[in-house]
Amino acid sequence: MIRRLCRTAGFAALALGLGLGSAWAAELPAQLRTSVVLDSDAIRLGDLWDNIGDKAATPLANAPAPGKKVTLETRWLLAVAQSYGIDWRPATPFERSVVERSGQTVDIRTIETELKEALVMEGAPAGSALELSSRGQMQIVIPTGASPTVAVKDIAYDQRMNRFTAVIESPAGAPNAVRMKVSGHVYASTRIPVLAHVMGRGDIIREADLEWVDVREEVARRDVATSARQLIGQEPRYQMRAGVPVRVTELQKPVVVAKNSAVTIVMRTKFMTLTAQGRAIEDGSTGDVIRVTNVQSKQIVDAKVEAPGQVSVLPGGLRTLANN
Repeated sequence: MIRRLCRTAGFAALALGLGLGSAWAAELPAQLRTSVVLDSDAIRLGDLWDNIGDKAATPLANAPAPGKKVTLETRWLLAVAQSYGIDWRPATPFERSVVERSGQTVDIRTIETELKEALVMEGAPAGSALELSSRGQMQIVIPTGASPTVAVKDIAYDQRMNRFTAVIESPAGAPNAVRMKVSGHVYASTRIPVLAHVMGRGDIIREADLEWVDVREEVARRDVATSARQLIGQEPRYQMRAGVPVRVTELQKPVVVAKNSAVTIVMRTKFMTLTAQGRAIEDGSTGDVIRVTNVQSKQIVDAKVEAPGQVSVLPGGLRTLANN
């Protein structure tokens, strides 16, 4: 059997080289295609079998919905082949063809934008935000070549309960448009800054690290940062996720003196400047008062963090520093 197939392949190549391709193709046996990806509305015989000549353009069945697939089993394929006079027999009882329809997913943000505009026309407050029921499972897949436009149909808005229902259609106005019923809530919203990516301790938040999102007004509680000024220049106390409200208690000024690090202790008066070597007992940011051990006298003083590696003693620490 293998030798016969090799000879057939060799003859096919020779025929193509001599310009006899079309004539030879008519002599080749029909070959089942086990995997097919379509971009049209119909399955044709030529999508399932190669080498069937003019029968290839014959429509057979509707294609699956965009993004879906269907498995054509051996018995069904054999019946089709016999009905259309295709010289094909399955080599095993398990031969099958998987037909998939290509598609594109409509952006959920486009759907939400169209819904907001439609709801404003129905009396919802301008600038309000939506909460779609089952947003994570909402997916509209349309043909690859279609325009991903969205239309809102049959919308109903309950102002008292702030609920809505509607039918989404895409492509808008198309006779074969995909339609989906959606529902959700409308609520007053405000825009707040959030982290655009994951950040952690040691990272200093810059303006480029922020993005703005709409959230419910009740989410923007007193302890949630609502302005970029509250975030820029700060450091997360621990690793923080992107895209979620940031509590001010989750932030701190950047640590410039780390716990157990060596520092220079400075005391200045009108008449002199004294320095001593110390070790920080705790972390500190610029302006913080931390405890520092005088390395030589082993005394602990309260000191103000002035800069990286430098602290100044407070009046209460004057005697301890002088003892050095």
